[in-house]
Amino acid sequence: MKKLLPFLLILITFTSSGQTNGQTAKVVAKPKLSASDIMMCDKEWHAVSIIEWAVEQKPGEKNVNDMLKLSQDGTYTLILFGTAKSGTWTKVGQYIYFVDTTTKEKFNYKVVSVEEKKLKIDYRDPDETHTIFMMEPK
Repeated sequence: MKKLLPFLLILITFTSSGQTNGQTAKVVAKPKLSASDIMMCDKEWHAVSIIEWAVEQKPGEKNVNDMLKLSQDGTYTLILFGTAKSGTWTKVGQYIYFVDTTTKEKFNYKVVSVEEKKLKIDYRDPDETHTIFMMEPK
């Protein structure tokens, strides 16, 4: 027992020295980006055409200012149906997953196609309605 007590004191000293007053550093992981992902980043994409219910049209009153900006550091700013959002994003396969910083709302876009000057994304709202946005950088 006499030999076990000093060992436990040393063990407690080493394990507690790695902690910092109960605080833990929060690290936001950057998304792993492919070349096409990088092509989408750091541009302000604006809706130029919208398809709803198989009808393509120019952005109307509710979409006239819709835009998306993804940053390589995993943050985004967005206007969707006239509502501004911002937060963090990750990408898995064709899907971009968003988390709004303020509301903690989670939603996603499916990337249909991406080119240097054209981005086509599919947004499915909670009611399962598809809205396909054709976007161009401005």
